[in-house]
Amino acid sequence: MRNFIFKLVGITLGTLIGLLLAEVLFRVYHYATSPSDLSVLEVENRAAIQQPETELKLGQIIQLSAHPRIIYELIPNSHYRFQGVAVQTNAQGFRDVDYPKAKVKRTRRVIGLGDSVLFGWGVNETDSYFTQLETRLNQQDSISYELINTGVPGYNTSMEVALLEEKFDLQEVDAVLLNFVGNDFDLPDFIRKQPAYFGIKKSFILQHLGDNKGKDNRLGDAPFDKENWRFQRKPEAVPEAYQDMVGEASFQRALQQLANLSKQHDFPVLVLSHSPFIDLPPLVSQTCEELGFEFINLKSDWINYTQTYPNAKWKLAENDWHPSVEGHTFIAKALEERIRKLLQNDEL
Repeated sequence: MRNFIFKLVGITLGTLIGLLLAEVLFRVYHYATSPSDLSVLEVENRAAIQQPETELKLGQIIQLSAHPRIIYELIPNSHYRFQGVAVQTNAQGFRDVDYPKAKVKRTRRVIGLGDSVLFGWGVNETDSYFTQLETRLNQQDSISYELINTGVPGYNTSMEVALLEEKFDLQEVDAVLLNFVGNDFDLPDFIRKQPAYFGIKKSFILQHLGDNKGKDNRLGDAPFDKENWRFQRKPEAVPEAYQDMVGEASFQRALQQLANLSKQHDFPVLVLSHSPFIDLPPLVSQTCEELGFEFINLKSDWINYTQTYPNAKWKLAENDWHPSVEGHTFIAKALEERIRKLLQNDEL
């Protein structure tokens, strides 16, 4: 009996040692075959979503971007519901129609850069201010206006400028409008996550053999600042690969890069602060002034508007500070003549 027990213990220990060795080998294999540098991104080509009646969350409608500073993008050619409204994306993953790569004659092309507000969080695409603005512009002039909405929830300024440079022929761009929001200094909602090679919470053997092979080396929730209830903006509090994408200095660098592109390709830049509730850091308007960008702050405009229309409602819901349809309409009206004046003197 004693010999049997010794043999059983020996077999058990041998099995455990074998499994431990196999686990180590799988981790080494995974590390050797996966990007060890967070700047190396592989595209996860998720299938187009055709679920027009299904309500989805942000994590279900995005995929990795091939560009290290864009990080993630909306899945192209998809149709679903998000935040209670229908959403359709075009071939580039934008919530917009497909535009030709090159403009047709007598056309002005304006690229909108932004996050959830430009995207049209909680409102129909036709009610978003960029679409309303395009419609208003095209009702009066003999020329055509193409306003391309590239907004993606959670984006910051670094991502937006990278998207502009990566996705567009800038020789075809007549103007850029950047929608500044409070989280432009923050990490985006999702970042590239590396596996915890020294963690013990999961087995790499099971991961390798299972259906979730490699998924830990994809997107994951960004570090969250619970004290201020936002994603982290302190460089020292985020993964090293993202330290130059957060904070005020990152915002300034992104705007400087945008200024360089503006000069190189000869298009003007407008920076919009839409919210009537945010007290902007002086850095924002100061940086725009230094770079020659037109800065538009609609806070006082909305206050004047509410004096005429005291029942006007900006917020989408009591606990949601995104603009309502009325808010989007207000923004579109406030921008119409500014955009028209900016582009009316350009040669066709």
